[in-house]
Amino acid sequence: MPRKGLKMKIAIGDKVEVRSAESSKEGVYYFSATVIGSLPKVRSYTVSYPPPCTTFSNNIHETVDDTRVRPLPPPFSSSSFRLHDCVDVFRDGVWWPGVVVRPGSDTVDVCFPLPREVFTFHSSQLRAHLEFLSHHWVLPQDQDQNLPASIFHKGARVEVSQLIEYSSPPLPFARFPATVAKRFWENYYLVDYSHVARQEVVHLHHLRPRPRCASVVSFSANDSVEAFYESGWHPGTVLMVFKRPVSKYAVRLPHLNKEMDFKKLHLRPCFERLHGSWRPSSQKNPDAKIKFTKGMVVEVSSDEEGFQGAWFGGTIIGPVRASFRVEYHKLSTDDETALLQETIDPSHIRPVPPETCCGPDPLRLLEEVDAYCNDGWWVGSVSKVLGKNQYKVCFKDWKEEREFEHNELRPHYDWVGGRWVRASLALESGAVASAS
Repeated sequence: MPRKGLKMKIAIGDKVEVRSAESSKEGVYYFSATVIGSLPKVRSYTVSYPPPCTTFSNNIHETVDDTRVRPLPPPFSSSSFRLHDCVDVFRDGVWWPGVVVRPGSDTVDVCFPLPREVFTFHSSQLRAHLEFLSHHWVLPQDQDQNLPASIFHKGARVEVSQLIEYSSPPLPFARFPATVAKRFWENYYLVDYSHVARQEVVHLHHLRPRPRCASVVSFSANDSVEAFYESGWHPGTVLMVFKRPVSKYAVRLPHLNKEMDFKKLHLRPCFERLHGSWRPSSQKNPDAKIKFTKGMVVEVSSDEEGFQGAWFGGTIIGPVRASFRVEYHKLSTDDETALLQETIDPSHIRPVPPETCCGPDPLRLLEEVDAYCNDGWWVGSVSKVLGKNQYKVCFKDWKEEREFEHNELRPHYDWVGGRWVRASLALESGAVASAS
């Protein structure tokens, strides 16, 4: 098959395919429509479909935007389809795009990534999937280099939603950690699940990046959480906190109709991704609005260029209207005669994190830390373990690496919704967690 064809134009009387406008039928092309009218001023065509069944005697007419109309693809015959080939399947009178998940000489299993269904078809019902771009036919693999950028690149760590099928619309009831193994074309991805030996082809609609924050210092009764159970994160509510003999939490998992006990390691706050950023779901936490008082030791951040991502120690001198006057512990005035004082908005003030230095255990590669330099704590990640108590830390914003001693580093925490939150190392490293 040629990768590019001749430039094509659509005229009245041409046989065409029309892409469905329904989101639930994304990528469907109706077979054997005929152009019966052209409306160039509004960039549309009037097309005629054959009767959908014998009870209809007349053709169906529709005016559609020209972006939904394409010529009939060139003929293509293949005695066999390979694993993960992009194909179209003739089903219920229309062509549905899918991905081969089990090839065969006579029958082929095809996955439909949006509804996440797999069916078996005779090979005669299949054709290679082609895209009509800039008046040329191309195979999906030929357009890979021209696809728009995606945060779900090969190797990206993601979470895959599992849906409640009986709800309308279907809602996610659990999210399973996975890694992107391949991108087929704009919206289809092959993922490798992290805690089970399984691959799946899924639509972009079912993916989200993994939340950076996965565990907190503590939870309270009535907190909304996600619990790691049977290889996925399930939403639930903390019912009770047990302190002895070990700290555990009784959690209600409504979609599974279960109440179970979990260790803190297996819980995380609920996060939602809005406009490209993570936002914590509502937490019923009485300490969410912390009261800053005179003499309180805090840390302060800044939006000034060159200071983003750093926290500087200080002490609250007192309130100034809706803000607070803070004296820094290490930063001095321009003439270096006194410690610097500034009036700071509360959104840039937080308490001191629970751990001011790393413990005795060695740090691990890629572990997120705060490194003390330039009179403040700067977030980075361990890029290399140099030896006993020595590490190289990468600062993404600076695009550089520096060496630090163990006592110059501390675990990285974020102050979210009135709680200290940090990444869950055990689960992120791939160890399968189970409820205890």
